[in-house]
Amino acid sequence: MPMDTKTKIKDATKRLVVAQPFSSINVTTIMQQAGLRRQTFYDYYRDKYDVLGDIYSSEVAAAAHYCGHYQYWPQTVESIVAYFGTNRAFYQRVIQIDEQNAPEMVIQAHLRQMVADIFKTMGEAEQVLIDTSYCKFLKDLLGAALLSGIKEWLLADHPVSVKQETDYLQAYFQDGMNGFLLRARKINTREIG
Repeated sequence: MPMDTKTKIKDATKRLVVAQPFSSINVTTIMQQAGLRRQTFYDYYRDKYDVLGDIYSSEVAAAAHYCGHYQYWPQTVESIVAYFGTNRAFYQRVIQIDEQNAPEMVIQAHLRQMVADIFKTMGEAEQVLIDTSYCKFLKDLLGAALLSGIKEWLLADHPVSVKQETDYLQAYFQDGMNGFLLRARKINTREIG
């Protein structure tokens, strides 16, 4: 099956991001790398930042099939960390782009929505009410925390393994969910254990 045009553009962009400073990448260099006409780019994307957002959105959707469902949240965290681990060199550069259309905003928006969806489905599965404003607070706080943890891990000089990072993030989220469920159900902590 031949590679479609969007995939060629995304693959070319990924290769360029890993190989050179992002500031030197433009639509012309992307399309030369892809072996396509420059004007074709605009049939699919607004700018180079739009391509980065699409790379993340499409690839993470493929990597984390159950993204945003309480029942599968541990697998989701595992899949997301594995995805970033596999694409480490690319994301080490991408998350350091500090410009108006930085792809970090796309990543953070996705992680926030994932957290909101997990807590919403947790409320349904565990039969507890989660106040809408508190759910928004959790979404913003935990989404930012997840991004911060991944970012620090990607940029570390001596990062822990994918498995260890996954274990840390899963424990962090599990502790937060357990704490919420304990408070929501008003369970005495001495009853646990």
